[in-house]
Amino acid sequence: MLRKFPDNFMFGTATSPFQVEMGRSDNSISSESDWYKWSHDSNIIQKTYVSGDFPDDGPDFWNNYKRFIDASIDMGNNSIRIGIDWARIFKTSTESVDAVASKNEKGDVYAMSFPDNFIQRMDSIADNDAVKHYAEIMEYIKARNLKLILTAYHWPLPIWLHDPVKCNQDFANCREKGWADKATVEEFGKYTYYLYNKFHRYVDIWNTLNEPNIIAINGYVYGNLEGFPPGLSNFSIAVSVMRNLAYAHNIAYKIIKALDHSSQVGINVAVPYFQPEMDTPENRFIVNYVKHIFYDLYLNSALYGNFDNSLSGIFNESRPSEFAGTDFIGIDYYSRIRVRYVDNDNVDLRYRFAFLPCSKCSDNYWDIFPEGIRNVSRSVFNHYRKPVMILENGVADAEGSLRKEFIEKHLIELHKAIKEDYIPVKGYFHWSIVDNYEWARGYKDKFGLYKINNGEFVKTEASEFYSKICHDHGVEDSDFKTY
Repeated sequence: MLRKFPDNFMFGTATSPFQVEMGRSDNSISSESDWYKWSHDSNIIQKTYVSGDFPDDGPDFWNNYKRFIDASIDMGNNSIRIGIDWARIFKTSTESVDAVASKNEKGDVYAMSFPDNFIQRMDSIADNDAVKHYAEIMEYIKARNLKLILTAYHWPLPIWLHDPVKCNQDFANCREKGWADKATVEEFGKYTYYLYNKFHRYVDIWNTLNEPNIIAINGYVYGNLEGFPPGLSNFSIAVSVMRNLAYAHNIAYKIIKALDHSSQVGINVAVPYFQPEMDTPENRFIVNYVKHIFYDLYLNSALYGNFDNSLSGIFNESRPSEFAGTDFIGIDYYSRIRVRYVDNDNVDLRYRFAFLPCSKCSDNYWDIFPEGIRNVSRSVFNHYRKPVMILENGVADAEGSLRKEFIEKHLIELHKAIKEDYIPVKGYFHWSIVDNYEWARGYKDKFGLYKINNGEFVKTEASEFYSKICHDHGVEDSDFKTY
């Protein structure tokens, strides 16, 4: 029987600019970002932080966007999620453009205002051809009657804000520290104000930041393992980065809502399903701590102004008057992570856990666990009482043997969250429409619903299956009964 989703439920796919925009045409290359420098640096490649694959060899969304969007329509999608490449629009610094920033005694930017000539001055710095081309992409999306979720920031920073190679070599003396510098929050506010003024007529839903928790964790805690810029392992810097990213969402949210209070503005975070290895008090305790440092810490900071500056598991600073919240929370759910408590009184909480290997593994060894999408949707909603959207969900599956069942089982569980748990889940966006550049791992991991052959989109069993779900606005489940 068909598990029918609500009439206004959004079905779509998600992409990010750095991962899909570039291809082998010169005009598609965006070379002035931290991730571009990081992925091309010979020493970073030699250290195996990154794969040695280049985003330059991507699917060229920049020139082929109509094929992407037409494929979405063919699949029966009613929505699409794309992003803007900050470094493509602002290749050179906007630091000379004045804005008024309100700061607390620690230098955190919590409000901004802009003079009348602000957009004119930003226009003089921006790549106006890139701005025009983004507008053309969005015009085509709206012409095809797709609802547009626009992500303002999806990881790469302009190189004038962050030099990851220099920071990796000598962080203390690196001038361009990226999200470790409070000044980046102010520049993000300017960028957000500019984006709204240029693109608001096309945007249905604004997403401020993509997975800020991963920026902090993969770049500054597990940087030497995950290969994210600047490749550090320093909890103190990571806490500062998390704080600045909390203020970044807050300032973007306030800016957009001040310009149009009816705008829908939210944020998305990576939310694995953390499961204790065994149901013991110690394992339950450590799972709750891991959830805290992995995503609850960030959300509490960005929405409410609560900070855990020592990663003790306790909020020791609160600034609620500076924060405005969110309209929704986007969840990026990919996998379960089983957690074991490590009994060692000689180390603090940050080191008293271990992650266990996957049970049912994807190509990149993430643990496939469909029930987790229901669990995390319920947990996030019950904790924060905001509507949720699944803004990313997908599987690394080069052979295509896992993806159809992956989609089916996850959507069945998501329907249970909506109908049985009464969770206001507003949409599902599959990652991704085509195989793309998967950050430090390059092109090794295949997440695409379509394959690309000589520039043409080739359907797969999974794309046909997802298409049926989208056209039916529901997923078949032989065990489902209605009364």
